[in-house]
Amino acid sequence: MVISNLINSFVSIYMGHYQKAFVIFLICSYFVYPPLILSSSTDGYTRIRLKRMKLNKDNRVVSQTELTHSLRARYGNNLIGSNGLDIVLLTNYINTQYYGEIGIGTPPQMFNVIFDTGSSNLWVPSSKCYLSMSCYVHSKYRSGMSITYKSSGQSGAIEYGSGTISGFFSKDNVKIGHLIIKDQEFIEATKEPDMTFMTGKFDGVLGLGFREISVGNVATIWENMLNQNVVKYPLFSIWLDRSENEENGGGGEIIFGGVDPNHYKGNHAFVPITKKGYWQFNLGDVLINGESTGYCQNGCPAIADSGTSLLTGPTSAINEINAAIGIKSFVSQEFKSVVKQNGENILDLLQNELSEQFDTIRDSDIDCGKAASMPNISFTLGGKDFVLTPQEYLIKDGEGDGTRCVSGFMPLDIPTSDGLLWILGDVFMGSYHTIFDYGNLRVGFAKAV
Repeated sequence: MVISNLINSFVSIYMGHYQKAFVIFLICSYFVYPPLILSSSTDGYTRIRLKRMKLNKDNRVVSQTELTHSLRARYGNNLIGSNGLDIVLLTNYINTQYYGEIGIGTPPQMFNVIFDTGSSNLWVPSSKCYLSMSCYVHSKYRSGMSITYKSSGQSGAIEYGSGTISGFFSKDNVKIGHLIIKDQEFIEATKEPDMTFMTGKFDGVLGLGFREISVGNVATIWENMLNQNVVKYPLFSIWLDRSENEENGGGGEIIFGGVDPNHYKGNHAFVPITKKGYWQFNLGDVLINGESTGYCQNGCPAIADSGTSLLTGPTSAINEINAAIGIKSFVSQEFKSVVKQNGENILDLLQNELSEQFDTIRDSDIDCGKAASMPNISFTLGGKDFVLTPQEYLIKDGEGDGTRCVSGFMPLDIPTSDGLLWILGDVFMGSYHTIFDYGNLRVGFAKAV
């Protein structure tokens, strides 16, 4: 994808502006490092328990992380000028928010953050955030309370669909579980859009993508973990608990430097990374009830993105899948308007386009009771078919009798040099434990349990 220095930023974070609620994530895995997997010791790696916020039916917003990818791919360096801004849409969708706790500073100041494989920066609210109400309902970083704080001096701003996050870079130690990452650069946000952040349970975002999409080209948390030798093996794994079990927070786990064999069964199928930045790889065939759709028989570009709630793909393919499910009203989120390089307001265009899409999504509900008659949908990765059953790809929108469901598949046309991009978000990662193997530049998937 074509991405400028600042447009390569907090892609795939989390937010929206209209209908339906959000975020799930994370998965974990196995096969690369047997001694680590078989050991019950935590030596050399750390696990972060993820918490989950239940669906708030009064604050339902559609996942729009993918639109950032679309904007960047379509408009590239012409999307944003030299004003130092980036357009990003925070994701929120129908189920819940999954987040974990980290500490910044000495002594550590605690924050709930979303661990996002689709972005590469860490940001949290700053104590110098005075004018944004959302800063007053979340934890704020106070540099004066940390003896390891270092000033950076570089400013940063990110333009969202419904407002701006702006602030400045700072350096401090970051504590993740028992790991201490020293002198990590992060953004102290001094301005935040209030609409979504007022209700979000997370304070900030911790990106786990590659440095190639890092705002300011600063070293990522994961890069510094490796450089400072705080993890034994160069991989991390994500397990997203999509069950209704609320014990221990009912969220999931992310493990840095290892995997937990209790979170999956069988062996992982690995696919090599084809492009660094996002965790991008090659997707094989797409099947409906075991029958090929023919869309990716020759391979399609895809990414594993814990910052995207749904599974997205080209309009023609996803519309065929949704038609087989019994959903007729989903339409493409491809932008029909052309942005003029020297004038048109991209945010107004974005809001108008999204408004139309949200209207169609309101009509896309389906009776959950019809799941038994719906087909399985499969995706071929590393020569293995990964099946999603109706119970796995439908997202409940309510509780009790007569519960309505929404399809976990959303059409989205994102052009790349390798073809239209597929995003395997939380709908897929919730069913398949995922290893992000940085050392061997590959991603592995196995059935989550």
